[in-house]
Amino acid sequence: MATYKDLIETVIKREFGILGKERMMDILSDMKMKVNGEGLLSNGAYTIKELEALVQTLHDKYGAVAVMGCKVAVGRAARDNGLDLPSILK
Repeated sequence: MATYKDLIETVIKREFGILGKERMMDILSDMKMKVNGEGLLSNGAYTIKELEALVQTLHDKYGAVAVMGCKVAVGRAARDNGLDLPSILK
């Protein structure tokens, strides 16, 4: 069963390929999200609020295109697991 941590990791891994690992790691560092080199978050409690903050930051820094590609993968996982999405991903 997917969790918000899984949804956030999906966004991170996707953006590694789109924005590049260095840019994405800078964003994550600014947000105090600890990840390893493969985009996996350290253990912790992640909620819709962290997902929304990450996606909003990506949108603010890099525009709607950076977010568009995440909508399908994250939306499908959320729907399949009964998780709500922030409005930016709907």
